[in-house]
Formats: sequence, structure tokens, C-alpha cells
Amino acid sequence: MASEEEKKGIHSRIKGIAHRSFHSVRSSAVNLKSEIKKNVLTAVLAAFGFVIALVWRDAIRAGVDEMIRRSGIEGTGYIYQIISAVIVTVICVIGILFFSRIKGEEDVKDCDKK
Repeated sequence: MASEEEKKGIHSRIKGIAHRSFHSVRSSAVNLKSEIKKNVLTAVLAAFGFVIALVWRDAIRAGVDEMIRRSGIEGTGYIYQIISAVIVTVICVIGILFFSRIKGEEDVKDCDKK
């Protein structure tokens, strides 16, 4: 049979293990909450970006349709869709180059600050 001192030692070790386990679980829960929050915010921001992209798609498409109509090319056939796709592609590539250049300038400014 274990003496009182042995029982106190065992009790103390069990209490230490439980204490460390509690803090480990709590830390994991806090990290999980932080990761969930980060992922939800990323998804919401992506959704806003998607809505913006759809609105711009409609605006660009309406502009391209108007340009094609004014140029005298009318119809809804395959050729019309190809011409429309080429014009939209050119406009979007120009936009990508423009905004990439702006981002590149911002990246350089950030590097200079460091």
C-alpha cells in the first residue's frame, strides 16, 4: 500500500499533467478559432471580388457589344462571339498590365521602407 507521501506525489504529477493538457487544448482551440476567422474573412473578401468581377464583366461586355454594333458587325453567331472575346481579352490584358505595374511600384516602395 502506498504511503501518504507517495499518494501526494502521484496526485501532484497527475495535477501537473492535467494542467499542461488543459493549456495545450486551450491553445489549440485559440489557434483553431483564429484560423477559422482568417479563412472566413478570406472567403468573404473573395466573394466581394467575384461580385466586382461580374459587374465589370457586364460593363466591358456592354461596351464591346456597342463597339461591334457601331462598326457594322451585327449578329449573334460564332464570329460575333469570337470578335467579342478577342476585344474583351485585349481590354483585360491591358488592365492586368496596368494594375500589375501599379502593384510592382507599391512592392518597390515597401522594399525601400524596410
